[in-house]
Amino acid sequence: MRAKCAFFPAANTPKGFVSFFDEIYNPYRDCESYIIKGGPGTGKSSFMRRIAEAAEKKGFATERFFCSSDPSSLDALLIPDKRLSLCDGTAPHIIEPRFPGAVENIINLGDFWDKRKLRKSADEIRRLFFENSIYHRRSAAYLAAAGHINMQNRKIAADYINRDKIDSFASRFIYREITPKKKGEIGERSRRFLSAISPKGNIFLADTVKSLCPRAVGIDDREGVVSSLITERIGEGAVKNGYDVIYCHCPMNPEDSEHILVPEKGVALVRVNGASGETECDRIIHTGRFMNDGFYKNRSLLRFNSRVRDELIRESIACLRQAKVIHDKLENIYMDAMDFDLLNEFTESFIDDIFA
Repeated sequence: MRAKCAFFPAANTPKGFVSFFDEIYNPYRDCESYIIKGGPGTGKSSFMRRIAEAAEKKGFATERFFCSSDPSSLDALLIPDKRLSLCDGTAPHIIEPRFPGAVENIINLGDFWDKRKLRKSADEIRRLFFENSIYHRRSAAYLAAAGHINMQNRKIAADYINRDKIDSFASRFIYREITPKKKGEIGERSRRFLSAISPKGNIFLADTVKSLCPRAVGIDDREGVVSSLITERIGEGAVKNGYDVIYCHCPMNPEDSEHILVPEKGVALVRVNGASGETECDRIIHTGRFMNDGFYKNRSLLRFNSRVRDELIRESIACLRQAKVIHDKLENIYMDAMDFDLLNEFTESFIDDIFA
């Protein structure tokens, strides 16, 4: 059984909003999922939080998925041992049932609001939604510009990588740390984000690494190219050897993993640079050993690009912070229209039902 852990199911990236929501549960397997609909401030996060707390009191492990645009808010919940998941199915991560009733059910929190109150505030609601979208677009523009500069650094680094050394290191690591299962099983891959660019800055969920993997190997990689090659190579070997692997992708380069977790072996490889530098590691791999001669002649350009990139990311975060202020105003309007007593009764009944 997995310990309690947390991830981000989606991220603000230079390529826009990237979501792995469709990987929280597999509708083609025996499972049950609830898709929650409702406006801001209608209690979606609190509803899932209460179910998570009830599950943990009963001894079930949980995976909590936080919102990258509001890290204090839950976007989804997974209870693996019950094959049960709940997801916020509203924009920007709209989810619709693929097998309605058979796998997914919809919980509509709009059943608990007073639509007459909301109608009276219609003009204000429209205005706030519009202003919120403006700040999100500005944030995305700054992040896209930061991504272009970041990609320049990655291309420079990629030209000097010694891939034979990476393959050799990965092969030795797999041989020592991730020996094959005797049954010849094939593991499964899942994708998550462990870090997020959020209104609170760059956030890294270090406790998840400690919870799932007692041993963490750090990869000191400023540009993130070597770490993505190492994690992909070792992750592929772990899956072939029969172990489930959690690939944690990079918000600045969402197509690449920057960390991998192999919970069954209790080992993680974590890129220790930037937000994830706080992770406690058993040892650190310095990526200079995988670079060919000549890489460091680009040091001045790499540092200049990094300063410009980081300033653009700061501006993006400032816009997200403004969007959050506006979102809070929207929440207040919807909260004032909600019958939370009725919602609490429904929540208690729901908890009793799923844990009956």
